[in-house]
Amino acid sequence: MKLIAHKGIILTFATILAFSCASTPKAAESNSSDTVAAKSEQTEQIIVEKLPSESELYAQKTGNTVLTIISTPKETSKGKIFTSPYIIKAETKEGTPLESFEISVSYPSSRKNGEILFSETMITTTSEGKAEFLPPNPEFAFNSEITFYPKAEIKENTEESEKSKIKELEKSASVKAPFKVQTNQKSAGGVIAVVDFNQNEKPILSNPVSCQNILMTLMKLGFIKIGNAPQDVMNAVIQNDLQKIHARAKPIAPSFIIFGTVKIDSLEKTANGITYTLTGSVKSMDSKTGEIIFVTTKTVSVTDKNDWNAQANARKQLADEIAGELKYGI
Repeated sequence: MKLIAHKGIILTFATILAFSCASTPKAAESNSSDTVAAKSEQTEQIIVEKLPSESELYAQKTGNTVLTIISTPKETSKGKIFTSPYIIKAETKEGTPLESFEISVSYPSSRKNGEILFSETMITTTSEGKAEFLPPNPEFAFNSEITFYPKAEIKENTEESEKSKIKELEKSASVKAPFKVQTNQKSAGGVIAVVDFNQNEKPILSNPVSCQNILMTLMKLGFIKIGNAPQDVMNAVIQNDLQKIHARAKPIAPSFIIFGTVKIDSLEKTANGITYTLTGSVKSMDSKTGEIIFVTTKTVSVTDKNDWNAQANARKQLADEIAGELKYGI
């Protein structure tokens, strides 16, 4: 009996030991899988965190790039190609030329309702780090700027916040040059209807000073076959009625109609004298079609000891600036 009991105890212990040994590999295997998965997830997180954003990549690109405009063409006239290209150089901050470097170009290309519209293209540098851009034959007149900046890669699914950051970086990395195209309408003929307003915002009909000033300045700039519009056109300007302006001025304006207002923004008296601040809002219309081809708004401030001189000089300065814009606008 004792012998049988002893064997039973041995058998029970062996059974427990066998069960324990059979279960251990499964637990070890489970723990090992969890550890591998956790490490894999950590690795993926580390990789994602280290990838720079599009704006950060562009910041790295622009941070070590210097653009320099070497040469600019002389201004031209509407319908005439520039006689030479814009030449730009790209190099590192250490002065090493950047070969095959892509540069974006933004330049005036057309107008809509008188406002300038811009087109974009891309140029690539040579082994010397230089690139050239010859604008297309200009179909409009401009007094504007052309802009060069390192090309940015923006994907369709890029978030708006990233796009905004890249746009700001483009501005800080850009270089600009004048882009001037004179009008070809100097001898085409037209009329001017610019109405002055007094301090009480009432139109001055008896003496159109600004209208006359613009006319005289345009003639000095080479315009011919132009003159002041009659009163019925001035009345249409006061009414801000484009159809009436066109209908009444078309018979006497072969090519263009210049019209608008000059108003007194403020009148201040100080120890230095009297300061007049005036704003001129002027447009030009194609007399054949009635289309608005040019828009500008200019503000000037002039101070003088004498009230009359201050206002007269302000109107003269404003007229000169508006005429200068018309030279490159219509």
